[in-house]
Amino acid sequence: MATTTGNSTVATLLAILIIAVVAVAAVYLMQDHRSTGQRVGDAITALPQGPGKAVDKLGDQSPAQNVKDNVKDVAKKAN
Repeated sequence: MATTTGNSTVATLLAILIIAVVAVAAVYLMQDHRSTGQRVGDAITALPQGPGKAVDKLGDQSPAQNVKDNVKDVAKKAN
């Protein structure tokens, strides 16, 4: 029975470790890593859609947009 308990403990610790790594990766991908120049460029690009839309681009992006952009950046670096 001691071996079963040891295996169970290892499996539990491994599951906790995997969950922690996924959580850290998710938080990292949701952050807005755009530089000031990128924010200004996004605002200039959005200016034809109206000044309000351009001002929105200067602030932080939504987490969904951040994940989309960060995944694109990772794919570019991988190639």
